Amino acid sequence: MSTEVAAALECTAEPPHRFAIGERVRVGNGILVTLRRLDEPYPPRDVFVTNREMKMGYENVYKACFVCVDHGQRENAIAIPKDQIEAGLPLG
Repeated sequence: MSTEVAAALECTAEPPHRFAIGERVRVGNGILVTLRRLDEPYPPRDVFVTNREMKMGYENVYKACFVCVDHGQRENAIAIPKDQIEAGLPLG
């Protein structure tokens, strides 16, 4: 498990919601990433990134912005850089 905090991430909403990766842990077929909101108090949320998503040829993994979804907006996404997802995790 890693608890180092990565650089701020933003969703595509206007104005964007800002997040940081709080924890990462390898589980089953992927990585469980805890995102915490930086711009307003909000409960942290776990996002599951599959091994398949990590193997795709893109630099980022895109996940729905849970703040937007909680407010009924479904079109916004958070781009999470793969290097930040894997930072500090043991290989394997």
